[in-house]
Amino acid sequence: MKHLKKALPVLFLLVFLASCTTTTQKPAPETVSTPPKPFYHGTEFPDIVVPKDLEIDQSRSMIVKTRDYVGGVLVLKGRVKARSVEEFFRNQLRSRGWDLVGSIYYRHILLAFKRENGFCMIYISDSSFNTEVQIWASETLQANPYR
Repeated sequence: MKHLKKALPVLFLLVFLASCTTTTQKPAPETVSTPPKPFYHGTEFPDIVVPKDLEIDQSRSMIVKTRDYVGGVLVLKGRVKARSVEEFFRNQLRSRGWDLVGSIYYRHILLAFKRENGFCMIYISDSSFNTEVQIWASETLQANPYR
């Protein structure tokens, strides 16, 4: 009994200390951040991209490509606003070396771009459910020095 009376305060102290210790929290699992998906995809034209929200209408598109030239028309459709598509092309083509040389706004939008080796016209027509984009482009490709 003497040992129990001496052990009881020590046991009480151990239980008290065990209940007061802080529990370590597990670190939050790291979330793997995926890089943002590009909002455009490339075309047969080297420096012309289109928004991801537009799908190419293959039955109405035609591309002519040779070793030194690429030209033709791409027809795209999608549920996007015409003004946002216009802004997309203004920004993306400018950043790829195209100069806006003219625009027409009458029921539809027509943008004309030019650069040293090519010309591009973008026609944007907006209907109630779909926006159609026609890209008419012609580019002389850079000569390959290894031919």
